[in-house]
Amino acid sequence: MFSKVLAFGLGALALVRAAPAFSFQTPMLSCNINLPTTAQSFDGLEPGTYTIYNEAFGQNQLRSYRTNDAIYVSRTLEFPGPFGMWKVETSGDPAANEYTITNLALNAGTYATGGNEIATRPGPGDTFAIQPAGEGLYVIKVPNEDQVWTVDTQTVRSSVYLKGQDGVATAWKFVPV
Repeated sequence: MFSKVLAFGLGALALVRAAPAFSFQTPMLSCNINLPTTAQSFDGLEPGTYTIYNEAFGQNQLRSYRTNDAIYVSRTLEFPGPFGMWKVETSGDPAANEYTITNLALNAGTYATGGNEIATRPGPGDTFAIQPAGEGLYVIKVPNEDQVWTVDTQTVRSSVYLKGQDGVATAWKFVPV
């Protein structure tokens, strides 16, 4: 079978090379179109309201029930409602995909604590870079640092904390509400 395909391909190649070369002698047309552009990156996440899931925890939403406590994911069956909804807004440099992430129910922004946990507090919170990681997933990180949001995949419930990027525990999915 392979030899038949090879023979067919070589025969087709010989016919193409034997064909005379020609060109069309027509004048070139040109056209200028001016479209408005913005500085926003096409790779960035659209600002909006989302439920956020860690890839390692499947369909278990990121949530926060109290300000000044660590945000977390849990393998429980509860539905956190607005405590699992997050408003993502641009901040800082739009080209760098920098955002603030605010819990909708608490109206509290996320920030990195001194112990590297991610918690909520009243107000806008810290700026984080949200960068595409492929296949609809994102990495949430401290701008200009190798510190990303991650979870402990060996537990039923895990606080979100910062550490170096190392795989699925650092991949997040944003689902529009």
